[in-house]
Amino acid sequence: MSKTERKRIIDYIFRHPDTPEDIRQQFERWMLAREHDSGIDEILWDIWEHHAAPASEEEDRRGLERLRASLRASRVRTLPRRVLRYAGMAAAVVLVFLGGYFAATQTLAPEKEVTLLTAKGHVGEFTLPDGTKVWLNGESRLKYNAEFSGRTRDVALTGEAFFEVRKDTLRPFRVSMNDLQVEVLGTSFDAMNYAFGSSEEVVLKTGSVKISGEHLRSPVTLRPDERFSLNRLSKRACVEKVDARNYSQWFSPRLIFDNTPLKDIIINLERRYNIEISLSSNISPEKRLSLVVCHEPLEDLMEVMSSLMSIRYRIDGNRVLITQR
Repeated sequence: MSKTERKRIIDYIFRHPDTPEDIRQQFERWMLAREHDSGIDEILWDIWEHHAAPASEEEDRRGLERLRASLRASRVRTLPRRVLRYAGMAAAVVLVFLGGYFAATQTLAPEKEVTLLTAKGHVGEFTLPDGTKVWLNGESRLKYNAEFSGRTRDVALTGEAFFEVRKDTLRPFRVSMNDLQVEVLGTSFDAMNYAFGSSEEVVLKTGSVKISGEHLRSPVTLRPDERFSLNRLSKRACVEKVDARNYSQWFSPRLIFDNTPLKDIIINLERRYNIEISLSSNISPEKRLSLVVCHEPLEDLMEVMSSLMSIRYRIDGNRVLITQR
């Protein structure tokens, strides 16, 4: 694709804020896949320098201030940090590219929406306008109104995120997923809603959450160290007792397992690498291992585990099958 064609795509998307959602999602994935393409950098800077925006300087200033306040990324893992700002389009759009995530906000009515995106293999740490901290796992998306000033604090999640919600008894914090809505006042929990996953899940670390949805007869309230899951196919819901630490440390720089049961290691790895792991029935999930996981590619990690255990593995997209060797 030529530079002219790329520029035409970028320019069109941001001149037309009413572009259908499916096309905008394809564009976002396209941009993430090219975050290190110097040609894209040149196009963005060219538009930044030469495009005449009809939006006023005051609107641009407010948009930039809102973006800075709502998208404070205190850590993004892996790649060197670089920031590009692209603004001054017809709808006064501002884009930020940082490490492995992409964020966009529009500063004009009717909808002032912020979208946070992370690429595969990246984790973003953000602070929302109310002070809530969010760790966004790879291939995930979080959307919310840029004002964030209504009677409720609403966000929409695709993928996985861990939330440390700032307590506000007058303004509940609500997370919408495909079939579920999670409501809290102040707590910490993990929520998962990947398209490839077999279920939508919520795991509570501290506080309490109320889960509702059209496939639930009545709202479900979780207590700490409980996991709620809703099967995508059967629409059956269940609550089980778990160790919430296994579901809330995937964003740590290092995962340290010291004589840890294999079943707990698998839970952590599923979160860390955005995968589902199936263990054959002739391998004991209680078998204990000791290892440290940093930022190794999944295949390298599986080779290490194969050397520690008598196993074979097969990686098929977002699914891993482990069998006895």
